[in-house]
Amino acid sequence: MKLSITEQLRHLPASPGVYIYRDADSRVLYIGKAKNLRNRVKQYFTGRQKGRMAILVSSIDSLEIMVTESEKEALLLESNLIKSMRPRYNIDLKDDKSYPFFRLTVQEKYPRLEITRTISKDGSLYFGPFTDVGSARKLLADLQRAFPLRRCRGVHPGGRSRPGRPCLDFQMGRCLGPCEGMADDGEYARITEDLSGFLKGRGRVLLGEYERAMRRLSSELRYEEAAQVRDRLRALRSVMEDQNVVGDPHDDVDVLGYIAAGEMTAVVCLFIRSGLIVGKQELVLDGEYKAQEALEAYISAHYSSKSFIPPRILFPVGLEFADEYGDILSERAGRKVRIQLPSRGKGMRLVRLANENANQALRSTLSRKRAAADLTSDVQKALRLASPPSRIECLDVSHTSGQHAYGSVVAWEDGDLVKEDYRLFTIRRQGRPGDDYAALEEVVERRFSGHLADSLKHPDLLLVDGGKGQLARVMRALSGSEGHVPALAALSKARSERKRHGPAVLEQVYLPGRSNPVKFAEGSRALLLLQMIRDEAHRFALKGHRRRRGKRDLLSVLDGIDGVGPVRRKTLLGRYRSIKEIQAAPAEEIAGLQGFNRVIADRIKQILGSNDRTDS
Repeated sequence: MKLSITEQLRHLPASPGVYIYRDADSRVLYIGKAKNLRNRVKQYFTGRQKGRMAILVSSIDSLEIMVTESEKEALLLESNLIKSMRPRYNIDLKDDKSYPFFRLTVQEKYPRLEITRTISKDGSLYFGPFTDVGSARKLLADLQRAFPLRRCRGVHPGGRSRPGRPCLDFQMGRCLGPCEGMADDGEYARITEDLSGFLKGRGRVLLGEYERAMRRLSSELRYEEAAQVRDRLRALRSVMEDQNVVGDPHDDVDVLGYIAAGEMTAVVCLFIRSGLIVGKQELVLDGEYKAQEALEAYISAHYSSKSFIPPRILFPVGLEFADEYGDILSERAGRKVRIQLPSRGKGMRLVRLANENANQALRSTLSRKRAAADLTSDVQKALRLASPPSRIECLDVSHTSGQHAYGSVVAWEDGDLVKEDYRLFTIRRQGRPGDDYAALEEVVERRFSGHLADSLKHPDLLLVDGGKGQLARVMRALSGSEGHVPALAALSKARSERKRHGPAVLEQVYLPGRSNPVKFAEGSRALLLLQMIRDEAHRFALKGHRRRRGKRDLLSVLDGIDGVGPVRRKTLLGRYRSIKEIQAAPAEEIAGLQGFNRVIADRIKQILGSNDRTDS
């Protein structure tokens, strides 16, 4: 016999554990943890709940509890259950991105600085993470000008240039030339140490040292060396001007900010390394969540699989499970990690800065949503839809004379392209080469069936790159799939003779059940939005099939070389990106690859050297 919620509340233990709420169909609504199950669960059913919480409570039909021996065990159990059950009312923060780091290969004789997304125990120094890869690449370029270490890949100096000829970096004074023995080992080591010091927060100290060195060299009439230090000093000043120094030069810390307003919640994390802000992550959620719930969800998502956890994490509010989170993160990091709520000093100023960033993120998102609402309202009116399409997906197919066909799906939602929802499909069916209709039908079936149908939100408007024929084929495919799409449209180009200097290319939008295309006013914002989404789908599909075509062309050449089997082909493809790069590489370099020798290298050079192909 099933007990009512009221009866279950009477028998709740005052122990740590996890509670699970289910609806009348036994679907999991919410999973939570508590140090005292009796007190926590009763809070949901006493007093007046508002907003999202009121909707949750009204949907609860049954309660399930799991008692644990400790609060830490409850925290871990809750995290695992949320990941496996994906409850509707828990915050779902998907944070599977791998952020870029700087790697300084100090274990090599001639170290180099590069960007990587993985941290391994190889003896290198790692700095980061950087949430904006564009900013990381710009900073890398600036640092490479200020600290002229080699840029060539591999443990040993020497890239793809011909033997006896250093690369262009050396000619431009951006590398000391260790590949040809032109680098002074002592000077190279000093520059490596200076770069390491800068990345550890000693930038201002280095400026003073370089200024003194420049004056000393000038007084000794060593003008050429003084000019080199002067150029390095200028480059370093340029880098320093772009840095936002906010903390202790020896401090690595993550600082979280939070704000909730207007049925939306924003969480921001500032990544501070060696006293510099190196990155920022913004997460804006639909719904007004309490600070503890939002921040704990961020901890569970962001630090669950990250390879770097800083020694300190600052929060704007106290966490009930702060000690337990600290213990878990310490185990993952292999050292002590402290969860802190600063009340004064530098820590408090950093938390205020993070809160200000959260407020700005919330304002920016609200502004973007308002602009997107205006755009989708225009689309609704132009296409005569029942409601504004907040999510639009577009399908496209790309191939070369029927070969290497790819289908793409891209998504736009609330003013942004949702790149984590992009999907690329290799067309599998063997039909008539270049049959776009069959390819589109396959893409629709795979997008709206199985795992993808459940894991991705369905669009309010599905856009097809094509005309009436493509639209009809997609409609047929949808009728036989699990997908329900409220609205369909096809966007195609047509020619008109209206212009004096030749035909103008116009866009035509076709709708189901209508023979004539929809007419848009010239410069229509709605049409521009549909064009942008269609062009993105085309770009994404084209990128996929070009990548596949280039790889197959390279593989076809390597397949004909005696002694180059699957393992060696894989090694070559990992080291070189095209036939041109292999042709330009010295035989000694190829012979030095794992599993290769001079005989194989000479054979590759002989065959590719006489090959007329120039594909890349």
